[in-house]
Amino acid sequence: MLLYYEKLERLGGLFMDRNKEFLTPKETSEILCVSTSTIRRWADDGTLPCCRVGKSGYRRFERDKVLDLKEKYYGDAFFVSKKEETKKKNKIINKNISAKAHPAHYLMHKYWGRKPHNVVSEYIHCFTKEGDIILEPFMGSGVTVIEAVKANRNVVGIDINPMSKFIVQNTISNVDLNTFSEIYTDIMGKINSQFSELYYTHCPICNAISKMETGVWDNNSLSRIKGICNEHGKFIKNADEYDLNQYQYCSELKKHLQEQQIINYPTDNIMKYVKRSGRERIDELFSDRALIILSHIRDAFRKVEDIKIQNLLMFCFTSMLSNVSRMLPGDLEKATYKSGWVISKFWTPKIHTERNVFMCMDLRYKAILKGKKELVNINDSLADISVGDSSNLSKIKDNSIDYIFTDPPYGESIAYLALSHFWNSWLQDDVDYDNEIIIDPYRNKNYDDYNERTHNAYREFYRVLKPEHYMSFTFHNRDLNVWKAILDSCYEAGFTLENIILQEQAVSSGTQGINKKNTLTGDFVYNFKKTKRQNDIPVFQDNAEQFIKDNIEQFISNNNGATSTELYEYIIPIIVQRRAYTDKNGSVINIENILKSTYDYVEINPKAKNKIGGAYKWMKK
Repeated sequence: MLLYYEKLERLGGLFMDRNKEFLTPKETSEILCVSTSTIRRWADDGTLPCCRVGKSGYRRFERDKVLDLKEKYYGDAFFVSKKEETKKKNKIINKNISAKAHPAHYLMHKYWGRKPHNVVSEYIHCFTKEGDIILEPFMGSGVTVIEAVKANRNVVGIDINPMSKFIVQNTISNVDLNTFSEIYTDIMGKINSQFSELYYTHCPICNAISKMETGVWDNNSLSRIKGICNEHGKFIKNADEYDLNQYQYCSELKKHLQEQQIINYPTDNIMKYVKRSGRERIDELFSDRALIILSHIRDAFRKVEDIKIQNLLMFCFTSMLSNVSRMLPGDLEKATYKSGWVISKFWTPKIHTERNVFMCMDLRYKAILKGKKELVNINDSLADISVGDSSNLSKIKDNSIDYIFTDPPYGESIAYLALSHFWNSWLQDDVDYDNEIIIDPYRNKNYDDYNERTHNAYREFYRVLKPEHYMSFTFHNRDLNVWKAILDSCYEAGFTLENIILQEQAVSSGTQGINKKNTLTGDFVYNFKKTKRQNDIPVFQDNAEQFIKDNIEQFISNNNGATSTELYEYIIPIIVQRRAYTDKNGSVINIENILKSTYDYVEINPKAKNKIGGAYKWMKK
């Protein structure tokens, strides 16, 4: 037996001291809130010393060593074990929750950054009971509001974006679906009979009049057609003279209808921060053919007297807009589109797709019917939804909110409001861009403005939340300036950080796909508690820059290189918890500069290019 332990010691193991408490990998993972596979990896690379017991060599970890590691990397308030958590009056979530795919009611309308609904639901059930009041001050796509109503909680939803309110209201609204279907079918039938000929083409086999499903454009010229013939079915062909003349007729018709003031559509300028590939106005994102039909559909929908049905019709309309825009990359060979609007800019590729508006409209109508049928018994009166600035919650009383769950603005990562101009322009909504919390160099919205507005917002959150109650928010960003603004706002408002969870997403978002080298695969969930305000906010006392360098060095060395995803998911919680943001001169530390000075970012797995961060690793120079 002695020889066995001597061998263990040479391998980096520990002697089993019967006077000390030892933990299993599962128990250890619960304290550090990482997976058991991570615990095993840390044991193998020496990050966390272990001993092995029994013939099978089961890993066991000394509790004191585990707590030392927690303190070294994360500070006092980081992850809490389930065993320790049961001693607390208020239990909090301390582990990643497996994300589930969204049901149909979350797929009715596009929006960015939609969080896994089941994760949000679990947080709501953990921190609240039926009848409680939940606040979602940055409502976005409305997952928190929708899940709160489904859970029979009262909820206050606020967002500066009118489109956010529009999406959430129409998702949870009680509407007679039979009446909705009747009105939709009647309106679309009339418009189809009037303008279906705009999508006429000829079958390449029998030359019969056929219906165009998609047209692929190459450098502003209609190149390929996919259509369907009543006799020969679907076909693909090169655009011929008839097709080119047909589109020319559409352009002339649009001009005529516009001059006669028969049609109207948004001609707003695209904001610079989201402008790409030369399009200057919203209408330039659509074909002339599409603009004619879209204008008639919108006008007909807005004449419906029943306001709830009118709104749901317009909801269907806006949900379809991106699918009939020029922002769909085209496939010349198959004469179809490759993907939807995934980029966080208004980008129209040289080879793009024109889709049949009537066909897209019917697809969205069916999707919305499917989603609405899932929520037929929902109590929409539980939700108080408004458009507003979350840095001013004067309508909410002090200490009246039971729980806050939100997803705050990400600095300059995604310009939600500017991108939503694509829909807001068609709805003709007024938008308060001045009070938006964002970093936008084109509007003189810098870090200072972002920081000030963020601080004002979190002071309001602290004011309205009940004492000893919780606020959770999800966040990911590589820029420590943004992290500092968010976390400092929380601490200075009076919140106490209870724990941090790396929460996986159900699927990768479109914005992640833009920069596969640098984005994270999930969100960090921060659980804060409203406690008595502290006079002194703790600051990092040592050399923060060296602290970050040491942790990066250890991680890359232990793992023989690291992808940006792996590295940032490891280092961000450590920096955040220790508040190691600034160097000795008070400047916010740039992690990217640290990496570039010491490491090379090399391609190590070309086959993983479609996986976020999977093809490249940071390696020692």
